[in-house]
Amino acid sequence: MPPRKSLQRDMVVKKYIEENLKHLDQAYRKEADGKKATYYSKLAILELCGWIELSMDSLVLDHCARKVKLPSNVKLVETNVNKTYGFDYEQHFRKMLIHLIGIPACEQIERTIDVAAKTKLEAQLSSLKKVRNGLAHTYIKGTPKANSIDAPSVTRARLVDIYDGLKAFQKALNSL
Repeated sequence: MPPRKSLQRDMVVKKYIEENLKHLDQAYRKEADGKKATYYSKLAILELCGWIELSMDSLVLDHCARKVKLPSNVKLVETNVNKTYGFDYEQHFRKMLIHLIGIPACEQIERTIDVAAKTKLEAQLSSLKKVRNGLAHTYIKGTPKANSIDAPSVTRARLVDIYDGLKAFQKALNSL
């Protein structure tokens, strides 16, 4: 049997998203045109959401690469991950974890993770999901009202809790 292709991913790396959000925040602060500044705000939120989805996928796929041996089961996990669109804790991330490791192991992981880190992660994801859904299903008309969309600095601040929560899950998965 030929060696299985490694699914190793970057895991949860924040260097690039931090850099992107920093640049968007700087551009937002320098921008005199309110509409253009709003574009930077919207893009920062969408960038963070994309990073979260890819990070969650990466956690699941990396664990799969380390623990799952049968190619047909690897394919099953990959297919499940590829069909998951979103970053809601219960609906997307937890569902992928349960599909990969099962309910008992998921419960075990949830018990080992710092309650504050998990709570902050869930709260930030829930809040961000509402913001993102509002932005994804509309467009900017005319001149936007001041503070109608979170500034990139607010989005950057969300990253801290989200990153800490995902790193806690990464650590817990690695200990299985």
